[in-house]
Amino acid sequence: MYIGNQPTYGDTTSNFKILDDIASYTETFNGSSASVVSLADDTLTFNSHRFITGQRVTYSTTGTEIGGLTSGTAYYIIKNDQNTVKLALTFADAINNNAINFTALGTGTTHTLNVAFDGINTKFKATYDNGTKALFTRAAQLQISINGVIQQPQDTDTPTNGYGFDLDAVIIFSVPPVNTDVFWGNIIANNFAAFDISDNVVDNFDGDGTTVLFNLSQEVPNSESLLVTIDGVVQYPSDGTTTRAYAALGQELVFTSAPGNGTVIQARHIGFAGAVTSNVTGFYGRTGNVVLTDIDPVVGIQSGGVAIGTVRTLNFIGVGNTFEYNSATNTIDVSIQGGGGVGAGGTWAADNVGVYTGKSVGVNTTGFSDGLVGTGNSFQGVYVSNGMLIMDNNLNGNHYIGTAYNGLMAGPVTVNGALTIDGVWVVV
Repeated sequence: MYIGNQPTYGDTTSNFKILDDIASYTETFNGSSASVVSLADDTLTFNSHRFITGQRVTYSTTGTEIGGLTSGTAYYIIKNDQNTVKLALTFADAINNNAINFTALGTGTTHTLNVAFDGINTKFKATYDNGTKALFTRAAQLQISINGVIQQPQDTDTPTNGYGFDLDAVIIFSVPPVNTDVFWGNIIANNFAAFDISDNVVDNFDGDGTTVLFNLSQEVPNSESLLVTIDGVVQYPSDGTTTRAYAALGQELVFTSAPGNGTVIQARHIGFAGAVTSNVTGFYGRTGNVVLTDIDPVVGIQSGGVAIGTVRTLNFIGVGNTFEYNSATNTIDVSIQGGGGVGAGGTWAADNVGVYTGKSVGVNTTGFSDGLVGTGNSFQGVYVSNGMLIMDNNLNGNHYIGTAYNGLMAGPVTVNGALTIDGVWVVV
């Protein structure tokens, strides 16, 4: 059976991973440590633990038991948060958050909680690489075998056959597996953590000497996605194997020990900051706010003479030509020089054409003498209104309208004033 395409570079770090064996998992902890066993909160601290509310676990120790617990006895998990759990006497107590009261610390470092295929548990955490939580939103992203038989995936938390799933990487079997069942599984495709475009947010908190849990302004994929400082000192994040200063998952920041009273806590969300309005980093060798100069190749678009709508490129830059923005008049001034002009063999004299950026577009051709408009004549105030080319002046001389002269002027044309047409129309 062939599943998926060959992974591209980088995919192999998170996809096609063998799942940890969920048939039996044991959490070993120091039952004599007040940082692990909280008598005030009745919690056990295991950073990024694998336990789920309602799971049946067996508590054991070779030392003195934690007050309220009996070695070799089965209890039920209450998931307090991603890093702490409580224990209940029954499944109903676990669902109703009725926790066992811890009355004393134990002795020894070999206290354990074991969750296993016991014919009762149906929910198990999907992890790989000895504790890395799998990220999936479809049951089919996992491939699971029980006793060599591939199980049917169902996108529900109440599967009628095979297995389903729930949030936070939970596998739910339709039938509780027993201790003789052999498990094998892999994750075919991990979901990548969200890397949405957003600013790098900084959350600020004040320590009070007792609070260890702080609510973040947005979710984070893992502890490494935060940079946490206390009074400016960078803290070490916990990971799946080592407990350090803090751990984070979801929207909870949990410290191993409470930051001191009056301390300033900052949690910087490390991610991709979206684009904002700022200076250009580079444009033709320049930085900062870019201003076009006369050495930049500015390109204009004109309608060609082959047919109306044909697009041609006209580069204004050439010997003797300039293209410059005039801030005083809010115009773009074009100076065009050359000989052998159009029309009756006249020449183009150097002149400025002002393209106005106001309500109307004015093309001022005063001073041109090319035989097209007529020697000594000019037209002014040409602008576009509602798709019409409007000329407000009295026009004299020879004028070409529509496509009569190489597409120079495209209709329709509205003329407010006297219009005289001389000569023969040329169809191009």
